[in-house]
Order: sequence, then structure tokens, then C-alpha cells
Amino acid sequence: MDAAEKAASTLAKMQQQAGNVFPNYLAFTKEISQFGPINHKTQELIHVACAMMSQCEMCISIHVQGAASNGATKEEIMQAAMLAISMGGSPKMMYMNYVFEELEDLFD
Repeated sequence: MDAAEKAASTLAKMQQQAGNVFPNYLAFTKEISQFGPINHKTQELIHVACAMMSQCEMCISIHVQGAASNGATKEEIMQAAMLAISMGGSPKMMYMNYVFEELEDLFD
């Protein structure tokens, strides 16, 4: 099971077992994504950098895919990830493997 599949499984379990918490969280995040002038492609690129900073394999997978599906190029996704490295240093660089894996699946 790859990272995106693991994330989908986790989210499905949250929906089943967390009562109203998960739907309310989804509504909250949807409202944030619709607030303000930042387009969805840019939002996903920001999420890529945040996922790298959080060192979350599943988040990296989801947001690299999200960025690509919203029109981000391979180069834009790489730059977003590299910006996280510029702030977080070598520990963040180790998570580039997950970015490379997703980019390979999406663009090569």
C-alpha cells in the first residue's frame, strides 16, 4: 500500500470512527481553501512545503498529487519542496525521496 492509499484508508477510518469531528474538520479546511485570492495550485504547492516541514509521508504524497492535478509542473513542485529544505535543512532533505517517488509516478 503506497502513501496515498494509506492516507485514504486513514481518512475513511476517521469518517467511520470520529463522529462529527472529521466532517467538521473537512468543512473547516474546505472553507479555508475557498477563502481569499490564492488559487488551488498555489495552495497545494504551499501544502507540499508544509508537508515536507511536517515530515509526513502521506501528506507529501497527497499534496504532490494535488499540486499536479491542479496544474503544477514537476519543476514547481520541486521548488516548493526545496523551499522547505531551505528552511528545515538536512532532516527535510531526507523526505525528498517521497517527493521524487510521486513525481516519478506522475511525470515520468
